Amino acid sequence: FAGTKTRFCLVSFTSDWLFPTEESRSIVHALNAAGASVSFVEIETDRGHDAFLLDEPELFAAINGFIGSAARARGLGL
Repeated sequence: FAGTKTRFCLVSFTSDWLFPTEESRSIVHALNAAGASVSFVEIETDRGHDAFLLDEPELFAAINGFIGSAARARGLGL
């Protein structure tokens, strides 16, 4: 990831058994170590791995904030 100009957004759900939060945090640490721009959100939920498929307001807010920030950085408005 060294030298990447891509912004990364990682979202983890506390009850996700397939992709545990610790794995996401490891990715975040690797991206940070490479100097990448990374956002990380851990969402507390009991909905498991499929939480991203369900109505999860915190997820929508995190993604909306990330996309809005990226758009503003490029001089775009949403």
